[in-house]
Amino acid sequence: MRDESDLTPPSTATAATRTSVAIVGGGPVGLSLALVLARFDIACIVLERDSSTTQHPKARGCNPRTMELFRQWGVEDAIRRRGLPENVEPAIVVESVAGPELGRVVPEPRNREATPSWTCHVTQDIVEEELASAVQSLDLVDLRFGHRVTALSQDDRIVTLTIAGPDGSEAAVEADYVVAADGAGSDVRKWLGIEMVGPSTLGVWANDFWEGDLSDILDGRSTVSFVVVPPETDSPTSMLFPSGSDRYLTWTQLGPEEAEDPSLWTSERVTAAIRKQIGSHDPDIKLLGQAVWRMSSQIAQSFRSGRVLLAGDAAHRFPPTGGLGMNTGVQDAHNLAWKLAFVLNGIAPDALLDTYQVERHAIAQDNADWSVGNATRINELVAGVRSRDEDRIAFWLRDMEHHIHQSGRALGFEYHEGALVGDGSSVTPLNSRTYQPSDRPGARFPHLWLDLSRQQSTLDWFDTDLTLVAGPDGHEWENAASKASANLSIPITYRRAPWSAPASPLGMGPRGATLVRPDGHVAWRTSWMGDDPVAMLTTAVEEVLGLARGAS
Repeated sequence: MRDESDLTPPSTATAATRTSVAIVGGGPVGLSLALVLARFDIACIVLERDSSTTQHPKARGCNPRTMELFRQWGVEDAIRRRGLPENVEPAIVVESVAGPELGRVVPEPRNREATPSWTCHVTQDIVEEELASAVQSLDLVDLRFGHRVTALSQDDRIVTLTIAGPDGSEAAVEADYVVAADGAGSDVRKWLGIEMVGPSTLGVWANDFWEGDLSDILDGRSTVSFVVVPPETDSPTSMLFPSGSDRYLTWTQLGPEEAEDPSLWTSERVTAAIRKQIGSHDPDIKLLGQAVWRMSSQIAQSFRSGRVLLAGDAAHRFPPTGGLGMNTGVQDAHNLAWKLAFVLNGIAPDALLDTYQVERHAIAQDNADWSVGNATRINELVAGVRSRDEDRIAFWLRDMEHHIHQSGRALGFEYHEGALVGDGSSVTPLNSRTYQPSDRPGARFPHLWLDLSRQQSTLDWFDTDLTLVAGPDGHEWENAASKASANLSIPITYRRAPWSAPASPLGMGPRGATLVRPDGHVAWRTSWMGDDPVAMLTTAVEEVLGLARGAS
């Protein structure tokens, strides 16, 4: 952590507003964190420098795990209604939108036994609108648009922020903890002196958001994206994303000249590039937004400095090839929220927050590496298309399924250390394409339907408390949960698996049990009851929360 003297001292001209958590950034990550903290009855302030949620499509696609969280928070249906149909083609490869079609990537088959909430192809602006609407209905959340954080300082008790309002007036906010969800260029991260590790530039791209009528050439082709590979090798590759109501987002890979001077990517050049991307068509094009950005793969050295924590793009930057940036950020918020709540409510010591980096840093690095691999795969597809070798094209189109089909990664990631007690069982390597249910410590507790109408899931068991799930013959664990809860003065919810062991994917067995965290990840597992299940469970809870090491 940087010495406090290195940080710009905040203004103390007016009395400070006091809150438990101040969230810097009101994008999907900051709004998700606020939504979850409210479920724990934790008050927070969200400070967003822009005057509203984003008007730009930006990221697109919420994977099954993110949609599971939206289901729990009550926003899944509203978001899904505004997304593309579930069976939409993920990618169509073309020379131009009006030109020859070179191939398609097939959609990922839905595994209806793995999750109640499948992938939703929806843009970030819609996600932000729906999250903000949900947050604005909560008394515990103070959402402030048009408020920019200009300075930060902290001691061992509080963090103090100076904020500038829409009219330029300054005020102070004091918080027990601050979460920086202020994006890839995070000011908070820079003030703290936290470095990013990894390549800062893997390529330079332009994002151009525009409006135009392509109805006569789309010809019913419903797709998440067109991968446009012009036959001329000197023409840039681009991607076109339909974004509803005759609106489109275009990504264009720029050359080294634009990398040095993005201002050369003028409106005239953008319009000309879009017309070439479309092909034999000449619609009226209205530019709605432009940005030049650098594709990078970087992870922050630390996700924590004192009472300030980083989440989302402030903590990690991925290539967009795989669509994991927003998803990883929302899941950062879910991991962090229960830990902040347990610390603020006196259930766990401050040291529990150190497990946030332990768990999420490894996930971020793995997702970053996988996204870089996907970028390479796209380059190979482009090279294959330009070779005009049908077998080569077919090979890379099939291989693109490893990029598009990713439910195994979304649902099957595990924490190998952190707020959990390992049981020494073998780690199953992550298969990005195929999800393998597991109740191993660190894994997401598997989804299993609890009713014939398929409305209630085991995922609904996990929200704000620790939950002990016992096997169908583990009746004595209910008494153990009650006594351990009383001994520790910590709420522990009890559930019993209603299914028989032979049909279950759970390794805990008929008389075992798993302790599941509020974020739905297994903290501890045993396949036997032992002579003193109360002592077993008590010890496990103490170790998971860091109580055995004492409060800090």
